[in-house]
Amino acid sequence: MKIGILGLPTSGKTTLFSLLTEFYDEPDHSHGGNKPAVRSVKVADPRLERLRDDYQPQKYTPASLQFLDFPAMSSESSRGGLADLLAPARELETLIVVLRDFESPGQDAPDPLGDLTEVQGEFIIADLVVVEKRLEKLEERSRKPNFDDDDKREQALLGEISEHLELEKPVSSFPLDELQRKAISGFGFLSLKPYLVVVNSGEGGGETGEDEISSVTGGETLRCNALNELEILQLPPEDQGVFLEEYGIESLSREPIIASAYRTAGRISFFTAGEKEVRAWTIRDGTVAVDAAGEIHTDIARGFIRAEIVSYGDYVASDGIKGAREKGKFRLEGKTYTMADGDIVEFRFSV
Repeated sequence: MKIGILGLPTSGKTTLFSLLTEFYDEPDHSHGGNKPAVRSVKVADPRLERLRDDYQPQKYTPASLQFLDFPAMSSESSRGGLADLLAPARELETLIVVLRDFESPGQDAPDPLGDLTEVQGEFIIADLVVVEKRLEKLEERSRKPNFDDDDKREQALLGEISEHLELEKPVSSFPLDELQRKAISGFGFLSLKPYLVVVNSGEGGGETGEDEISSVTGGETLRCNALNELEILQLPPEDQGVFLEEYGIESLSREPIIASAYRTAGRISFFTAGEKEVRAWTIRDGTVAVDAAGEIHTDIARGFIRAEIVSYGDYVASDGIKGAREKGKFRLEGKTYTMADGDIVEFRFSV
């Protein structure tokens, strides 16, 4: 799964990128022009760690994430330049928007809600550029004999979306049926994407609450003191507690932010466990068993017989698979079973 980190200048988004990826050298955006910095991380999951400790496998494979740290968004960028800057974000599953809530030399007082409005406006402008370019191509095509009914429907829909965006409204508030949503999915509209807000706090901030921001976005909002947490993360584990207490930080935000990003992207994990390997698999929430099997190998999906499943909660309560069998918590599910987060599964198949 890939997650983009976006924010205005001085928001501290690159510090958050470093915290999430445990990378202590600041990315150099001058290299490669305006391309985002990319870093992969392994996802710590206490549930998977419990399975590792129980099975002592030859191989241990946690889920992995890629974080992309984009250059700062700026209202001074041209419309086309901003659209190009944000183009890679269109391919991502979800975004993290970082808002400054600390005093910064030479900057106005922190205003997270005002910054959020600006970021949302930049998304709308970038989407409008994409729509306008596509409408121009469709207009040229309309003069040719191969301009068909699908082109006409796309032109009409994008025309309505363009008017909606010009009113400074995001695509997320435009009424779309399932067919229309599928038709525009390839554009990766930024103002349609789910995103998590991280309020980067520090001295001079704290006036805007997370609930107030979530009421605007409709999504999750978390607070993080990225700079201090990054400094603490670099200390030996035995020294971290003292500084967390000194800065008034209950715990490091890295894991909660990653977990929230999973939820925002509509992703869950299921586990496979055995002596050879204990592994986490990332799937979309709502995925059925046969499709989850296909994530492991297409042969398993093709020859699917059944899924043998124990929920993680039942696994712990029963002290393992054997106990789950004895307590009747070991289930046999068919192709259409909807996978749940934390399912421990073994797929039976024949090829």
